[in-house]
Amino acid sequence: MPDSWKRWLLRFLRVPPEPKAPEGGRVIRVFRAAPNYFRMKLVLWVLGQLAAIAGLVGGLLFISTVLNDVSNSWVRFGLTAAEVIAWLGFLTQLPFSLALLWLDFDMRWYILSDRSLRIREGILSVREKTLTFANIQQISIRQNPLQRLLGISDVQVSTAGGGSGGGQHGGGKVGESMHEAYFRGVDNAEEIRNAVKERVRLHRDSGLGDPDEPALLAEASYPAVPPASDVRAAALELRHEIRELRRSLTSGLRWH
Repeated sequence: MPDSWKRWLLRFLRVPPEPKAPEGGRVIRVFRAAPNYFRMKLVLWVLGQLAAIAGLVGGLLFISTVLNDVSNSWVRFGLTAAEVIAWLGFLTQLPFSLALLWLDFDMRWYILSDRSLRIREGILSVREKTLTFANIQQISIRQNPLQRLLGISDVQVSTAGGGSGGGQHGGGKVGESMHEAYFRGVDNAEEIRNAVKERVRLHRDSGLGDPDEPALLAEASYPAVPPASDVRAAALELRHEIRELRRSLTSGLRWH
C-alpha cells in the first residue's frame, strides 16, 4: 500500500500512527508481527471472499430459475436489482477490506518498557492493554497447526486474576480477559518470552514482586519477630538494670 494512501486511511479512521510508551517507563524493546502473520490472515480473507462469491453465484442461479416462473415485471425487477446491488457491494468492499487487513497487520504494536508492556491492535476498534511486570504470573506460547506451518505463534501473558478468560472485558476480544494480553503472529516467540521473563525477574529481585504473593506480603507488612532466646536475654538484662537502679535508690536514701 502506498504511504500516501496509508496516511489518508489512518487520518480518515482517526488511528494514531503509533502508541505512546507506558507512563513513567522507558522503551526497551519494540516487537512487531511477522510477515507470515499477514500471509495467514490474507489466506483466510481470500477463503472468506471465495465463500461470498459462491453465495452470490448461488443467489444468481436461484434468481435466474425464479425469474423464469415469474411474470410480474416489478418482482423480476426487484430480484434483479437485489442481485446487482449484492455484486456491487461485494466488489466495493474488496479493496477496502484488503486495506484494513494490511493496516491491521502493519499497525500492530508490542512495546516493552522498563516497567510494563503495552500491546495495541485493531483499526476500526483500537484496543490497547498495559500490563505491569510486577503483576505478571504466567508467560506461555500458543501455536495452532496453520501457525506451525508458517513458523509463527502467539505469546500469551497473564497477570494476577487472569484465569482462563471466558468473556469480553476492558474492550478486548470475546473470550479474552482483561488480565491477559497476546503477542500475536510473531516468529520470535522464545525471544519475546525471555525478554518478558527477564523484566519480571528484575522487578522481583528489586523488591517489586507480585503483591498477591503471601510470603512477600508478610515480609513487607510486618516486622520480623526475634527468636525466643533473644527475647529472654533482653528480659534478663532489663531485670538486672532494674535491680541496679533499685539498689542505687536505696543506698541514696540511707545516706540521707
